[in-house]
Amino acid sequence: MAATALAYSRNPPNRTPQRTEARTKTNKLWLCAYFPNLALESLGFDLTKAVATQETVKGRPSLQALSEPAQQAGIEPGMSPAAALALCPNLTIRVRDTEAEKLALQKLAQAAMNFSPWLSLDQAQCLLLEIRSCLRLFGGAKSLREKLRQTLIGLDHRPIIAISPAQEASTLLARLGQENLITNQQALRSYLGPLPISALPLDEKTIQRLQRTGIRQLTDLWRLPRDGLARRYGKELLRLLDALVGQDNATLNNYQPAPSFYARRDMPVELERLDHFFPAIEQLANEFADFLLTRDSSALSLTLEILHHTRPATQLGLHFRTSNRNPAHWLDLLREKLERSPLPAPVIAIALSSDAIAPFQPERLNLFEDQTLASDGEWQTLLDQLQARLGHSALTQPKLQDDHRPEYSMNEQFGKLYQGQILPERPLWLLSKPRLLDVRYVQLQAETERIESGWWDGSPIRRDYKVAQDKQGRKLWVFR
Repeated sequence: MAATALAYSRNPPNRTPQRTEARTKTNKLWLCAYFPNLALESLGFDLTKAVATQETVKGRPSLQALSEPAQQAGIEPGMSPAAALALCPNLTIRVRDTEAEKLALQKLAQAAMNFSPWLSLDQAQCLLLEIRSCLRLFGGAKSLREKLRQTLIGLDHRPIIAISPAQEASTLLARLGQENLITNQQALRSYLGPLPISALPLDEKTIQRLQRTGIRQLTDLWRLPRDGLARRYGKELLRLLDALVGQDNATLNNYQPAPSFYARRDMPVELERLDHFFPAIEQLANEFADFLLTRDSSALSLTLEILHHTRPATQLGLHFRTSNRNPAHWLDLLREKLERSPLPAPVIAIALSSDAIAPFQPERLNLFEDQTLASDGEWQTLLDQLQARLGHSALTQPKLQDDHRPEYSMNEQFGKLYQGQILPERPLWLLSKPRLLDVRYVQLQAETERIESGWWDGSPIRRDYKVAQDKQGRKLWVFR
């Protein structure tokens, strides 16, 4: 009987990999990119030097983030700035800027969304991406990891990247500096078992209680009865252990970037000539275009802010007649405005922002229409250029009104030109005041149009309109 039971307990060798693969195919695969030096990198520090950030804790300033040279000098987190400077006189200390860290992490998240449609910022200083569905697109997990790493390094941030089937496991490994790549959920216990329990995100009191009982590694915890652990240390410990092996049903918040853009470039010195600081504007415009392309969006307007040292900032706004995401078009309009508007002072920084962002609408072309004619998008681009050169109120379009009187039947508005309107066979431009005309100098045509209206609002008219042509060949609309 024992031999029979042993035979039935073993799976055939050729079936085990297939069953494991079937189970892991449906599992999620989490990539955690952890940025240990986010506080320093967001302030533009050179990490090859001794630098640190400080924050106020219980009314006293203490160091928070340290570069590797600062740690080698014996400085530790939580140390007072005075004590740190005594150990390392060359230490550079700046106040921690949490807002700069938040903006930097959001910028990194926007770049990482090119690698996965699902991203979370629930973990501090981390990007969590679900990449199982994207592996074939990037040639496997290793290739995706390295491409993402190069993208994030290009943004001046160096990540530690770990991949596993559980988001808690990926986060824990990345925070410990272990760039593991685990694709099989059944192998999580063997990889995580040697990790110290002090690395778990538990309060210090619980960690000390566990250590006093002789528990040092995660393997020691998994060997203990679950009901006894829950009774002595609470259900939170069991929830964490389940999450580490991918058996937790907790959901993460999917990061949805706000539909707005802001980017800034500081100049190394005060610049006066347009050719010197316009390359920075080109960088911001291309960055904004990438921002729109990632979200399949387009811009309705944008604002360029040019900052000066002693003068108020100069603001230039572009309002497009149609949504646009062509940076070359923006740069042509901005250069046109800058060449015609001399700046009051040298430039120290440039910022580009936009809150008017709409879904991208591709241009619709008829299969049988004449492609030699200019498309509507080309017309709107031309009108934007004319508007930038002549002024925002220089270009208007006629809009029909429900009135037979010519002076009330059409007014001017800003927007697209002839947006689906069918205009009558009348002049598009009327004189503000009619001029007296000598009929001897014009040739009247036979057609006559009588308009008698307006008796209900106190502005009645009764006129006979004709089309005429003067000696210069101009076509006129005249009335008696």
